Parts: sequence; C-alpha cells; structure tokens
Amino acid sequence: MTRPRRISNPFEYWLVCAVVLAFAFILVLNGEFTHWDSLHASDLTSYWMMYCLLGIVLSGALACAGRMTWGEASPTIIGGLLLSALTLRVLVVCFSQPVLSDDIWRYIHDGATFARGPNPYLYAPADFPADQAPVPKIVERINNPELVTIYQPTSQWLFAGLDRVWQWLPETLQQHDPDHSKVFRLGFVCFDMAIIGLILFQLRSMGRSMWWAVAYAWHPLAISEVAGSGHQDVIGIAFLLLSLVWAGRLVMLGVTPWAGETGALSRMRLWVAVGAGVAFGLAVGVKPLVLPIALVLAWVLRDRPKVVAVSTAATVLTGVALYLPFILMDGGLTGMVQTMRAFVDKWAFNGSVYDLVSAYIVGKPWVDYLAVAVLLAVIVMSLSRRFTGREPDAMRTAGAFLFASLLVSSTVHPWYLLWALAFLPMYFSPALWVFSLIVTASYAAHFYEGYRVPTWVVVFEYLPVYGVLTWELWKWIRNNPTFSGRSQIAG
Repeated sequence: MTRPRRISNPFEYWLVCAVVLAFAFILVLNGEFTHWDSLHASDLTSYWMMYCLLGIVLSGALACAGRMTWGEASPTIIGGLLLSALTLRVLVVCFSQPVLSDDIWRYIHDGATFARGPNPYLYAPADFPADQAPVPKIVERINNPELVTIYQPTSQWLFAGLDRVWQWLPETLQQHDPDHSKVFRLGFVCFDMAIIGLILFQLRSMGRSMWWAVAYAWHPLAISEVAGSGHQDVIGIAFLLLSLVWAGRLVMLGVTPWAGETGALSRMRLWVAVGAGVAFGLAVGVKPLVLPIALVLAWVLRDRPKVVAVSTAATVLTGVALYLPFILMDGGLTGMVQTMRAFVDKWAFNGSVYDLVSAYIVGKPWVDYLAVAVLLAVIVMSLSRRFTGREPDAMRTAGAFLFASLLVSSTVHPWYLLWALAFLPMYFSPALWVFSLIVTASYAAHFYEGYRVPTWVVVFEYLPVYGVLTWELWKWIRNNPTFSGRSQIAG
C-alpha cells in the first residue's frame, strides 16, 4: 500500500492552516451574524479573533509564496483555488445576514425603485409612505433615509437588474430570501470572483506565483465585506481591473501604426482599446474617484495616440449612456449631487491625517485641495522613471493611487480597502497588508454613540500602517539610484 505523502514544504503547512482557518472564519460569521439588527460585543470579539488568526496565517503563506513562480501552478490547483474562494463566499451568503454594515438595504431599495420606473435620485426612502415603498420591510434598515441615494448609475443599473432576478425567482425561493439580500450578495460575489480571475490572469502575465492571489481570494476582509455585508464596490473594482488588464494587452501589442498592420491585428487592437475604454467608463460610473487613473492610462499609452483616442471616446460614450437616462428623468441628478455635497461637507469617519490637518493646519476647502495635490503627486512620481527607476506601470500606479487616497481621505470604511487590496497580489505592499488586517477595528464604532471611532482605535489602526509605510519609503529611497547616488541602469 502506498504511504501518503508527508507535507514537507513550509508553504504547504501555512496553506493547510489558512484553509482550515478560512472555513472556521466562515463558521463564526454564520454562527454570530444571523440577524441584521443583532450585533453584540461578543459577536464582534469572535469575528476579530478569527479575522486576526486568518490574517496571520495568510501572512505566513504569502511570505512563502514570494519564493515561488507561476510555473509551479497547475490547472487543478488554480481550479481548487477558485472553487475554495467561491465556496467560502457562497456559504457566507447562504447562512449569514448583513450585520456589520447596512448599506445593502439602500442598494435593494434603489434597485426596486428603479426597476419599477421612478428615478432613484428623485425621492429619498423617507419620502415613501411606509406601505408604498418598493420593499416595505427594509425601509427601517436604511441609514440616512432622509437623503437621496449617492450610488452612481453603473450601480443603479445593476441594482435594478438584481431586483429583476429576484422577481423571476420561483415563489419558494423568494420565501427563503424575503428581503432580497441573498440575491444581491450572490450578484456581488460573481463580480468578486471575476476580480480573482483577473488577478490570476495578471499574475500569470507577470510570471508571479499564483498563490499571491490568496491575498485577496481568502482574505477575511473580502469574504466578510462582499459575501457577508454585500458591498457594491466590487462592481467598480472588477471593471477597473479589466480596463487595466486590457491596457496592458495594448502595450504588449506594440506600437506599429494601424495603417501598416494586418487586418486581424488591427481589429484586435481596436476592440481591446474599445473594451478598455468601456470598462473604465463603467468603473467611473461606480466610483468617480478613479477618474484620475485615466491620466495614468493615457501616459502609459502615449506612444499610441490612436489607441488613446479610441479608448477615450469609448469611455466618454459609456459615461453618456450611463448618466443621460437619469438626467432626462424627472429630478435628474439633482438629488444625488445634493447628497454628495452633504457627505463631503459634513461626514467624516475613521480618517487618519485629514481631521488633524483640517483642525490644526488648514480648514475646508483647502484641506481638500491639499489631498488632491497629494494624490496627483503620487501619480506623477509613480509614472516618473527618474523617481521609480523603472518603466511606467499603469497597474502599479493605480494601486498606489488608491492606497494613498485611503490615507488622505476623511472617510475610510473597511470595505474601501478592497479597491487597493485587489492590486496587492501583483504589487505587494507591507503597509497596505497591515492596514487590511487592522482596519476592521473601526467596527468598534457600533458601540459608541453617534457611530464614531474613538481616538485610541484610530491610533491603534494607523500607527502600525504609517510605521511600516515609513520603512517602505526609507527602503525605496535607499535603493533608488536618484537618491542613493548610484548610476541608473537603462532598461
């Protein structure tokens, strides 16, 4: 009889522990988060404990993954990674309720409103009589019901589509999901799986180990915020990643003018350029904050002016197609714009340096201008070969921009980190990784009046992040020829 193979690779030990702890984390979510309004301190403590354990084990696995290459992967292993990620998410959707956040109830209300005809930007949830709301049982769960929705058109179209999916379900299945939350979360899980697939594709093109993908696929933040709480940010992240992947393909296709190309290559470049532009327009239609990344794409493709022109036109036309129907409806976008202003002017949550700068250095609106200047500086420096010592990389720059936007923002909810976390498998940042393991401490706000994060929690969150970030910057400066005085090797 053949003896079973012993586990000898340290990476395999970490991997087995990660899988076991991931499923234990799911059991905690499914056991503790069973009703939308039943969060207790003991539930959150159990969540934090399992979150930290899984994060520590994943850290060990990633430390080993850094010494591996894509060549060590196989279709079976890749399929197992995708299947495990999907299984973890589906289990959470089926056996838990959104507890840590109540944003999903706004999505469901918006989708039901839009699917039935009215402009979702025309009325606030509180404007509907209790018995005339599209989904009456969820109105009391919506935060800030006196405000019109802030969610952008790409999301609104998807919300309406998911509402239609629920309507098409047999009545027996509807009875198992009376508040529509399972359908919506399963829809978001589909986008989350697309993100994991795009990460794997990009890792393969870079020759990096496919195991870096577990930094997102098995991360407790991604599992709990998408499958558990049902956050719609994954829609925009998927489209942004798709746009950047296609932009990378355009770079690989070379700089030959279209006029001199074969028909097949010319058509391929054309459709990839159109696809990149459409995907980017859809991402902006989820979160307009990503719009400056267009500058990154234009710079990386600056030697291909026709490609830039086609992609830009596709992005603009996509934006028109998304926003114009709402502009032409009763009320237009006025309500959304008013809500955005209210949030920008009055809302702040879990920021790091924003409150300190606005209180002691410059107030509004100058602190906002300063934040924009910092983000533009991050883009310029990331694209500059003089500073980075390498050729401009759109995906690396986009990840740096999204991480920097978290550090200068006035509001940082845990799920906001998903935007930057999706880029971490390709370009690992210890500071971002530490942040992703600590950020859920801000959920302590559930137990403080006014849903505020106490100062000691903010210090606990950000002190390690800025400490590790300082070490990263010092290491980069020491190794950068521009600052170290060493000659720079071309290429």
